[in-house]
Amino acid sequence: MKITLVGAGAIGQLWGCQLEPNHSVQFWTRRSEPFLEIDYTALEPACSRRIRIDANNPTALSQADMVLITVKAFQVEAALDSILPYLSPTTPVIIMHNGMGTHSLVLRRLVEENRPQQPVLYATTSQAAFRPGHSQEQSQGDSPLQHTGRGQSWIGAVNDAGKCHAELAAVLDNALAPCQWHDDIFVPLWQKLAINCAINPLTAMHQCRNGELAAPQFSGELDSICQEVAAVMNAEGYPTSANTLHQQVENVIRATTANYSSMNRDIHHHRPTEIDYITGYLVRRAQAHQLAVPTNLGLWQHIKRLEQHDHDQ
Repeated sequence: MKITLVGAGAIGQLWGCQLEPNHSVQFWTRRSEPFLEIDYTALEPACSRRIRIDANNPTALSQADMVLITVKAFQVEAALDSILPYLSPTTPVIIMHNGMGTHSLVLRRLVEENRPQQPVLYATTSQAAFRPGHSQEQSQGDSPLQHTGRGQSWIGAVNDAGKCHAELAAVLDNALAPCQWHDDIFVPLWQKLAINCAINPLTAMHQCRNGELAAPQFSGELDSICQEVAAVMNAEGYPTSANTLHQQVENVIRATTANYSSMNRDIHHHRPTEIDYITGYLVRRAQAHQLAVPTNLGLWQHIKRLEQHDHDQ
């Protein structure tokens, strides 16, 4: 397949390096470099290699069989606008980011551009990647990339045109297993959001690794977060319980004990976070159902203050 990956952060580079052996892959970035060179350390087998992948070729984008957008949630609209002048109206677009809430914007934007039949799919992944020492000032390809953890990925359609592309689950699965199709992608999106609501803000606030949240002092706060998230998910029509969510959060904490969350790294490097699309999205949905979520509201406000502090300095 001819594949364009929009965004060359850690997760985008991970998918690019894994797709590259079997497909014609290019990156589309905010810069104009004609290629990226990535020093990639795979998870299994543990080996390193330098990979050179083409970038920013409008012709390759116009001929793409699939576009995978892996930018931050708040960058999705700008990323979409950057590719629309070259994008075929039949090319499926997969959007993968932490959090929720961009799908309505994307579908509305495509209607405005007279592209209501553009296939749109969303994906979520628990694959983990890390670029040691990477900061916002560095170019996309000048820090090494490590695949640090394997996890489940899901993909599903958010419009009728996207439902015709279930075969893309196999493409992603062959690159980074396991990846499966879901008839209602909002189920795994909500499940991932619940975990992100619990882990990301706390690890960002305390600048700690995921595993440190297993300490007893975090148990009560994690329980409160899960109770509030469960109430919102039930109101949204995705039944769950606080106990179920808390157990899932504990499982992820144990499985990713040495990892830093993306929000932790964003705060560490004084970058904007996706808090508005994680805890912020939960708070907005809670308000729509007239539910009180004081613990999550407090965490949202705390991260926003940290962002503002970084912006002011």
